Amino acid sequence: MAALVALAGAAARPALRTGFLAAFLFLFAAGASHGMLDALTDGGSGIAFLWPFTTERYFAPVTPIEVSPIGLSRFLTARGVAVLASEFLWVWLPCAGIALAMIGMRRATVR
Repeated sequence: MAALVALAGAAARPALRTGFLAAFLFLFAAGASHGMLDALTDGGSGIAFLWPFTTERYFAPVTPIEVSPIGLSRFLTARGVAVLASEFLWVWLPCAGIALAMIGMRRATVR
């Protein structure tokens, strides 16, 4: 599914002012990482990675991210704050670190 969404988005690349491959890879990584991050949560029924070929659902071997409560009223509670803290620790901090490392590598190669 991530590949199909990435192909559709990459077809719109003239509006993004980028090349097809760059748009495809960015959108594929965004779509595929969503499922992988969902597999790292500690609740729910798992992720159907191989749908529509099978309805089997999977979890990652380690599930450090707290599952988000469904609904705005449930999210705006102490549990919702705990979920945000968990996502900050396990998703946003590593992403920020990767982004900063990539910016540093790009600046180092441009000079």
